Amino acid sequence: MLTVTYKAAQYLRESLTRKEEGAPEALRIVQTEDAYQLTLDNTKDGDHVFEQDGRNYLLLDPAVGEALSDATLDVHESPQGLSLTLTAGGN
Repeated sequence: MLTVTYKAAQYLRESLTRKEEGAPEALRIVQTEDAYQLTLDNTKDGDHVFEQDGRNYLLLDPAVGEALSDATLDVHESPQGLSLTLTAGGN
């Protein structure tokens, strides 16, 4: 299963504090034609749910979960600020 570092979990949870009232509960990683991206969504049957302190913050459907099974989601600091990085193979 996807590994989410502590820094990435904190980054995602902080991002969710800025969502609009009534917006979906968590972020979901979705696969596009040539990349992965985050979108707001609610839990669906079969999802792998990442939660902390009783609050969902990241959702993966089974296909994306399998595709990212050895990947790591982390946060990278650069002069432009923080950004999420997805590294294959758990590196």
